[in-house]
Amino acid sequence: MKLNHLFKDRVANRWHQYLKYLRYVFNDHAVLALFILAGAGGLAYQSLWQTAPINIWTRLLITIIIIMTFIFFKNPTNFIKPADPTALLSDETSLRKLIKQATTYSMIINGIVEGIVLLALWPMIFRLLTNSIPLVLATTIVLVALKMLLTKHIAQKQRLFVDASNSKLINWRHLVTTEENHQFIVLSFFNLFIDVPGITPRIKRQTWADTLISFWDRHNNNPITKLYVTAFIRRTQYIKLWFRLTIFGGLAAWFTTGWLQTILLITLFYLLVLQLIPLSNVHQHIVFNFLYPISNQQRLRAFQLAMLPWLVTTQLIWVIIGFIADPSINLLLQNLICLVVIGGILVFWYTEQKINKSTQRRNTRAFTK
Repeated sequence: MKLNHLFKDRVANRWHQYLKYLRYVFNDHAVLALFILAGAGGLAYQSLWQTAPINIWTRLLITIIIIMTFIFFKNPTNFIKPADPTALLSDETSLRKLIKQATTYSMIINGIVEGIVLLALWPMIFRLLTNSIPLVLATTIVLVALKMLLTKHIAQKQRLFVDASNSKLINWRHLVTTEENHQFIVLSFFNLFIDVPGITPRIKRQTWADTLISFWDRHNNNPITKLYVTAFIRRTQYIKLWFRLTIFGGLAAWFTTGWLQTILLITLFYLLVLQLIPLSNVHQHIVFNFLYPISNQQRLRAFQLAMLPWLVTTQLIWVIIGFIADPSINLLLQNLICLVVIGGILVFWYTEQKINKSTQRRNTRAFTK
């Protein structure tokens, strides 16, 4: 039996899954924050475009950024499931066709993403490198084509055995592993907002943080606090999220000024708090966690105290970078007061409201079932 519909069905199911999870990512508050972030980011980019000095260093920087676009969104997807090499072995032709169609699909998607990124860089390219529209357009087309060829090359390399020479045998096990890794990266983003079935978090000890973990153990009588800190550090998705948004906020503080800088930092801080809230439920599946004689309110306070030092560190980094970029006392006080006040509301009031609502919904579903 020829499974000609296999690729179409899996593409449709994949996007249906993504759209289902996007409802939880783009909720009312997150959409508002993203709109504010997009508007403020656009104004900051416009200001940077108008004021960027034209010299060898800025030209070198924009060239490096263009080259770095090849690092992201270059890996292909193949839509291979773990059971395919066994269940569909009798129809290997369909599996090979699926891989070929998936490669073409990945080339198109990655090419579109590369084109969008390059279009966003057009204003800086026109200012710093050249004013020739045909040259920029031709360069963009060439770079998109190179990105598509890079995706095709990676796909061809993934499906062959490492030590194979001129062999047409496909390394099905490696294809399954690469697809699982690809899906893990995508679904890990959704897992920051909602529990995604089948996503097992990656655990890494992070030996550099052992001293930090023991600090909470010595200075807090609530044992749950240390559990939250340990999960935050060793579940790499959360520590990486904190690191990325802290760096992104630092860049925003460096390249902006005035109220635009303050609005950007507040919005980024809100998104950081919003994506850290699911950490409060990270131990819900462990039955022994409920043997602690601790109330739900104490658990909430433990979560807030576990996250507070990290969030304060983020605020301090942003304020210091903003002051270095623009040594204005008024701007320093403006950023400090706004971040402390709004940050306090988000950490102590907003997280409580979100966690309590999440607990109520979970209890309601449990009793309904």
